[in-house]
Amino acid sequence: MSRLQRFVAESRALSQLAVPIILSQVAYVLMGLIDTVMSGQAGAVEQAVVGLGVALWVPIFIGLMSVVQAVSPVVAHHFGAGDKAAVVADTREGVWLAAWVSVIPFALMPFVTDLLSLAGIAAELAEKTALFLWGIAFGMPAALLFRALAFYSASINQPKPMMFLAFLGLGVNSFFNWVLIHGHFGFPAMGGAGCGWATAIGMWTGLVGLLASTALAPAYKPYYLWHGWSLPTWAGQRRLLRIGLPMGGAGLAEVAAFSSVAVLVGRFGAVQIAAHQVALNFAALIFMLPMGLSSALSIRVGQSLGAGDARQARFISWTGIALGLAIALAAIGPMVLGRDAIAALYSSDLAVRQLAATLLLFAALWQLFDATQVCAIGALRGYKVTFLPMLLMLLAFWGIGIPLGSWLGYRGLPGGEPLQVYGFWVGLVVGLVLVSIGLAAALRAVARGALQNAVRS
Repeated sequence: MSRLQRFVAESRALSQLAVPIILSQVAYVLMGLIDTVMSGQAGAVEQAVVGLGVALWVPIFIGLMSVVQAVSPVVAHHFGAGDKAAVVADTREGVWLAAWVSVIPFALMPFVTDLLSLAGIAAELAEKTALFLWGIAFGMPAALLFRALAFYSASINQPKPMMFLAFLGLGVNSFFNWVLIHGHFGFPAMGGAGCGWATAIGMWTGLVGLLASTALAPAYKPYYLWHGWSLPTWAGQRRLLRIGLPMGGAGLAEVAAFSSVAVLVGRFGAVQIAAHQVALNFAALIFMLPMGLSSALSIRVGQSLGAGDARQARFISWTGIALGLAIALAAIGPMVLGRDAIAALYSSDLAVRQLAATLLLFAALWQLFDATQVCAIGALRGYKVTFLPMLLMLLAFWGIGIPLGSWLGYRGLPGGEPLQVYGFWVGLVVGLVLVSIGLAAALRAVARGALQNAVRS
C-alpha cells in the first residue's frame, strides 16, 4: 500500500471514530451557546451571569474530565492487545475515579462569591452567578460519570451512543432553559441563573441513557461492565491517576487561561464580559472539530501501541495532525467573513455584537495553532505521555500568555492606553503559538523513541 493509500485509509478510520465524538462534544458546546443566546434575550446582565458562570465551571469540568479521560488510552491499549478482562477492570476503576472527583465542585462552591468580589464583580451579578453554579455542581457527578463511560465506549470503537445521548441532553437543557429563565409552569423566573440548573437536568438525562445503552446494547457484551461489579483498588486508581492527573492539569491550564479572561475583564463592565463569552463560545464550537479528532487520535494511537505496532502509531499521529490543520484552514474563511452575523446570533445588544465581531478575528487567527496543539496532545496521550504536555501548557499560558495579556489589558503598550479585552486576547494567541510548537516537537521525539524501542526489542 502506498503512503497516500495509507493516509486515505487512516483518515477514513480516524473520521469514523472522530465524527461521533466531535458531534457529542459539539452538543455540549451548543449547551453553552444556547445558554448564552437564551440568556442574552433577557439582557446583557443575564448574559453576563452565564458568561461568568461558564468561565468558572468549564475549567473545573475540563480539568476533572481530563483526569477521568485516563480511561481512554488505558482501555485503548487493552483493546488493541485483545485483553477483555483488563478493559472491564480499568473501566470500572474509571467510573469510581469519576465518582470521587465529582465531589470537588461542591467543596469549591463556598468560595465563589468571595472570588467574584475580589475580581471587582458587582454584588448582584456575583450572587446570580453563584446560583447558576450551584445548579452546575449538582449536575457535575452525572457529567463526569457519563464521560467515564463514554471514553470506555469510544475506546472499544462504540462512539455513537454518546453522540445521540449528548443531543438528547441538549434538547432537555434547551427546554428547561426556557422554563427556568422566564418562569414558566409555575417555576420562579431565575434569569441567567436558571441555565445552570437546566444544564444539570440535561447532564442527568444523558447519564441515565448511557447506563441503559451499555447495559442493554449487544455491542457491549464482550466487554460487559455490569456483572459482578467490583470495588476500586489502590493499584487501579493509582494507574489511572498517574496518567490522568497531568491530563487534568493540562486541560485546566489551557481552559482556565481562556475562561479566566471573563473574570479579568470584569472590571471593564458587562459588555466586555458578554462579548468575550460570545467570541469564546463560538471559537470553542469550532474547536470541537480538532478536539474530537484529538480524542480519536488518542484511541487509535493507543490501540496500535497495544497491538505492538509503533510504526503505525507514529503514522496515525501525523495523519491526525494533517487532518487537524485541514479542518483549521477550512474554518478561517467563514469565521472572518461571517463574524458580524455570528455575533448577531448571540446577542441583541449592539455594543456586545460589535466587540464580539472584532474578537472573532483573533479566534480565526489562532485556528492553525489550536488544531496543532490539540491533535499533538491527543497523540501524546495515546503514548501515555501526559506530564510533559502539562508543563508546556502551564509555561505557555500561565508563564507567558496570561501575564502578557494582563500587562497589555491593564497597562497597554508603552505610552499607550490599556488595551482591555484586546490585550488579553493577544496574550492568548501568543500562548497558543508557543504551546503548539512545543507539543509538535514533543510528539516527534516521543514517536521516534517508541519506534526505536520497538526495533531494539
